[in-house]
Amino acid sequence: SPRGMGGGDIKLAALVGLYLGWCGWGALVVGAFAAFLFGGVFSIVLLLLRRARRTSAIPFGPWMLAGAWFGIALGEPLGRWYVGLFGIR
Repeated sequence: SPRGMGGGDIKLAALVGLYLGWCGWGALVVGAFAAFLFGGVFSIVLLLLRRARRTSAIPFGPWMLAGAWFGIALGEPLGRWYVGLFGIR
């Protein structure tokens, strides 16, 4: 919704966050970041194609699930790679 996330998104975010947290910090951080990245890119594409306006309601739930899958699949390796950039083990 233009005013913010709906109730279903909040409940889904809680469940996804609990599961990704159980999978590990890497999965949680990468999954959350990926959800916002995927949803943001999709929204920008819709705006550029004039299929949506800034006030349009765009569902976020599918992007949370896509981010969760991405976090589960690549969270730990990406987390280790990122931390390794700073010389931290």
